[in-house]
Amino acid sequence: MSVTQQRVRPQKAAELVAHAIRTAIVTGELSAGDVLPVERELIGRYGVSRPTIREALRILETERLLEVTRGEHGGARIIGPSLALASHAVGMVLQAQDTTLADVQEARRIVEPPAARLVAERRSEGALAALRDAYHAELTAPGSEFSLAAMVFHETLIDQAGNNTLSAFLHVLHDIHEGHARAIARAGEHRADIRRRVLATHAELIGHVEQGDGDAAEALWRDYWSWILPYTKPKDATRVIDVL
Repeated sequence: MSVTQQRVRPQKAAELVAHAIRTAIVTGELSAGDVLPVERELIGRYGVSRPTIREALRILETERLLEVTRGEHGGARIIGPSLALASHAVGMVLQAQDTTLADVQEARRIVEPPAARLVAERRSEGALAALRDAYHAELTAPGSEFSLAAMVFHETLIDQAGNNTLSAFLHVLHDIHEGHARAIARAGEHRADIRRRVLATHAELIGHVEQGDGDAAEALWRDYWSWILPYTKPKDATRVIDVL
């Protein structure tokens, strides 16, 4: 048996300190808004030099897990991991691959209907209340803001599915598409007939959730996406997403 030889780069002290603080953030030991101890205390805690601590904080600042304020009253405040950061990173990868907005919407069309099933099968009062609130916001939204209100309904549906992985994945796709949705809203590209059907479908979905009918909820949302998909795509089908 042969073992391929390759060099393994040892982690620098700053990377080890960054890893320790990162772990504390991800596990909840440090929460958003918390302020890290002053440099002197961090140096004593980790047994490293001031340059090492500053390099560790720069690593975490680059990852947007914390923000560092310089000056006499400065310090490092925890931000914590966010889907916005993940959306930007995934968006850049997709943009580098010349991924179109139509491609993003097609992925949403495939994944959202099973989420609708999960919400209906859970049939929780919290989910129903959240969906009703989102629907009311759509119902009362001015024409120029309706497309964004409808997007919030989609996001609410995803959040109530009870699956963190599915929710994170779909939120990333939503965030990537949000710029286009805002452009539609600014341009006033909305039609009364589309609005009526969207509202009717969303109200029907809430009815299926009330009844706990997962089959009907998934089927409705699949048909809805087949209908709405052409209206959510840009007029230029070859338009590549732009997150920069």
